[in-house]
Amino acid sequence: MTSMTVKEFALELKLPVKTLLAQLRAAGVSKDAENDVLSDADKSRLLDSLRIERTQTSQRKITINRKEKSVIKQTDASGRAHTIQVEVRKKRVFMKNPQIQAEEEAKIEQAAREEAARREAEAKRQAEEEARRKAEEERRAAEEAARREREEAERRAAAERAAEAKRLAEEAKAREEAAKKSADEAALKAARREAEKAKLDAEVAQATAARMEADAKRRDDARRQAEEEARRIREMMSRKAGVLTAKKPVKEEKPKPEAKPAQKTEDGQSRQNAGEKKQQPRRSNATRPAAAPAAEKKGHGDKKGSRNNANRSNGAWDEENRSHRSIKTRGDSGDESTGWRTARGRRSQDRHRQNEPAPQPAENVVREVQVPETISVADLAHKMSVKATEVIKTLMTMGQMVTINQMLDQDTAMLVVEEMGHKAIAAKADDPEAYLGELETKEEYPARPRPPVVTIMGHVDHGKTSLLDYIRRAKVAAGEAGGITQHIGAYHVKTPRGIITFLDTPGHEAFTAMRARGAQATDIVILVVAADDGVMPQTLEAISHARAAGVPLVVAINKIDKPEANPDRVKQELVNAGVLPEEYGGDVPFCPVSAKSGQGVDELLENVLLQAEMLELKAPNEGPARGLVIESRLDKGRGPVASILVQSGMLHRGDVVLVGAEFGRVRAMLNEFGKAQQSAGPSIPVEIQGLSGVPQAGDEVIALSDERKAREIALFRQGKYRDVKLAKQHATNLANLFSDVGEGEAKTLPLIIKADVQGSQEALIHALTQLSTSEVRVSVVHAAVGGISESDVNLAAASKGVIIGFNVRADAQARKVAEAEGVDIRYYNIIYDAVDDVKAALSGMLSPEKRETALGLVEIRQIIRVPKVGNIAGCRVLEGVVRRNANVRLLRDNVVIWTGELASLKHFKDDVREVKAGQECGLSLKGYDDIKVGDQLEVFEVTEVARTL
Repeated sequence: MTSMTVKEFALELKLPVKTLLAQLRAAGVSKDAENDVLSDADKSRLLDSLRIERTQTSQRKITINRKEKSVIKQTDASGRAHTIQVEVRKKRVFMKNPQIQAEEEAKIEQAAREEAARREAEAKRQAEEEARRKAEEERRAAEEAARREREEAERRAAAERAAEAKRLAEEAKAREEAAKKSADEAALKAARREAEKAKLDAEVAQATAARMEADAKRRDDARRQAEEEARRIREMMSRKAGVLTAKKPVKEEKPKPEAKPAQKTEDGQSRQNAGEKKQQPRRSNATRPAAAPAAEKKGHGDKKGSRNNANRSNGAWDEENRSHRSIKTRGDSGDESTGWRTARGRRSQDRHRQNEPAPQPAENVVREVQVPETISVADLAHKMSVKATEVIKTLMTMGQMVTINQMLDQDTAMLVVEEMGHKAIAAKADDPEAYLGELETKEEYPARPRPPVVTIMGHVDHGKTSLLDYIRRAKVAAGEAGGITQHIGAYHVKTPRGIITFLDTPGHEAFTAMRARGAQATDIVILVVAADDGVMPQTLEAISHARAAGVPLVVAINKIDKPEANPDRVKQELVNAGVLPEEYGGDVPFCPVSAKSGQGVDELLENVLLQAEMLELKAPNEGPARGLVIESRLDKGRGPVASILVQSGMLHRGDVVLVGAEFGRVRAMLNEFGKAQQSAGPSIPVEIQGLSGVPQAGDEVIALSDERKAREIALFRQGKYRDVKLAKQHATNLANLFSDVGEGEAKTLPLIIKADVQGSQEALIHALTQLSTSEVRVSVVHAAVGGISESDVNLAAASKGVIIGFNVRADAQARKVAEAEGVDIRYYNIIYDAVDDVKAALSGMLSPEKRETALGLVEIRQIIRVPKVGNIAGCRVLEGVVRRNANVRLLRDNVVIWTGELASLKHFKDDVREVKAGQECGLSLKGYDDIKVGDQLEVFEVTEVARTL
């Protein structure tokens, strides 16, 4: 608990000490001097008393008068300007609501009752604590008395033993003397032994008594020392804490002249002599009482000052003088501690402040800061009550360069708050999505059996789409570019035992996100493995996705009709991957099938339906629909189109749907064959139109009854996604900037990707960004679904990038602008080709590798000095060959001295291109003459080799 004196508390409240003492006495706190110590309980009692007093004396009606003065200049007919002073008076009356006042009084009475109960409980607790303390002291006193009695008894026993031993020693000595007189040798020896034994016992008894006495004395001294130490600690803890300052030499004070008796004036007021006024020092506002007499304010003898003395005889200011006093004068900044400036520009109160104690430094306030998902630097600084520059400095020390309006994500903002010494709390988003939670708590509809959703997964070119094609009796694989599936498709087929919904996922390694989405939305996974190929990387990945989603597996060993098929090897590889067939004691059915002939397909469907019956799949087929976006695209004629899988409820044409950050009304609903449908139940895939934009694949679809609420939630999600994206993009750009500075600037290939569906766009971005290295990097400037427009071409021209169109084409205006701007547009329909072309482009951006090839070794035999030319070396070729344009290293004692090029090469007097081993030649070095006889020249050439990724 903190405590301070009455004087310190008065300085903190900027009140006179007398006024504070009066208020304390009115509150029931007995404090008489300014050095009395105030506790927190005393302050609380004072606060409660002032609050009750204020409530009892509060007025219900407040009248405010306001005066405004202005000057109007008017010119008369003669041209003279007249000044007219205009004074506008306004009067306003504010009345307090009786109901509100009654509520406040009730609250104050309740607080008073609670305070009384708390004080009573506190008094009761203190009484119990005092009784417990007294009982403990009495118990300790009783134990101390018992211990002292035991010690006293032990000391008395020791003294008695010592006296008994002394008596026995004296008796033994007497017997020894008697034996000497009787001259009996044996008796003399026995008496001596008995005397020595008695003497030894006496010494032991005396030593024991002395030791016990010393121990008792030492314990008493230790107890007294502990009590003294405890007393000093209690005194130190009860003493007021202060600041240690160096002592100043005490100045001798001059005796003050005796005050002259006050004189009576004509108006009956007492005043002092003018000469005495000059000797009296000027009192500062800090030491002057709040209600000082007017005689201390104005000079004595002033008629104007004596005119209002009658109103100030009680030491209080009237209302008019208070309003005049509140007007700021020279050097007054509105603080009570300010005053008039002297001729030297220093306030008169500064002289008095020299002897005042230095103010204590303010403690750091730790605040709990609610951090939303995104927040600007200025708002974060406002929440912490600091300047924005401090937040920017902290971010600079953390490695981020931001501006005052920069948006920060939640993680970064919480790190900044913790770094600046405050407590960060992740704020719950006050978003409209709470409406969706309310919908879930409403009336639930009965669940009914629904068809199973089966996802076909496996490695590329293992026959997934061909198997589904046979089941659907359609030709789907023939229409796929390159014979591989690059979209996720949804189909439902009718079998004699019921309806089954199939999801076909691509097997290429770039479509990992699609396979993960398919596994999350499915009930059963059919893992297709080619009997002639075995388990491949995407097969293992499909197994991992199925296990992560917690769905059962059904293995279809395809292509068993091929001559090189080996189903047993496939089973063994799957067992090694953790997939145990039923015949081996596992729970995964294995079905050998042939997608071409249809062998084993009926058995596969039977196993799928058996697994569905064991799962007991149910969902309500009434109420608002909920589902999942399987795929989405932008159609030029129909606008945004989304393929969705209804998971519960019933979706009708005309329903308002919320799809991720998009919303809209279902204008049209088509099945996988392109036929219009009016409704779709659980586990039925449909294609809907009428959305405000292209949603993300994997977004949740919710049917709502209020279109306004759907628009509100969608706009909120769009803004939230945009803020988070900008904040993370800024942090990512800074990270890339610092990495480029540290590792050197890397070459970048900007790309603008336009795809037909959302899944293909994700796969392309994933596959192309994986090609980046430390030297070359792929930067996806923009990626979207739909055709290539003129804005895409302008963006590519500004960023000097390449446009990649996947199953889309550019319109006429975009082609014209691309031709004028020289923008390269590449069209692809197979992901292999796009990855290979980008990889080749990145390989061309790599710096070529320089390789060094040794040509020969030359020894210098003679040095010839040629004027205006330099030193010419007469050499002999020891190994290899010397060419004129080759590079050389000068070796001296097998140490490289210089590396450069040859300036000339001659054989006798003829310039030659090369000199072979065993021949002599003359040569000179380009820009170097410091050569000696015996030096060797190592001849080599550097070739550049193109690098590939």
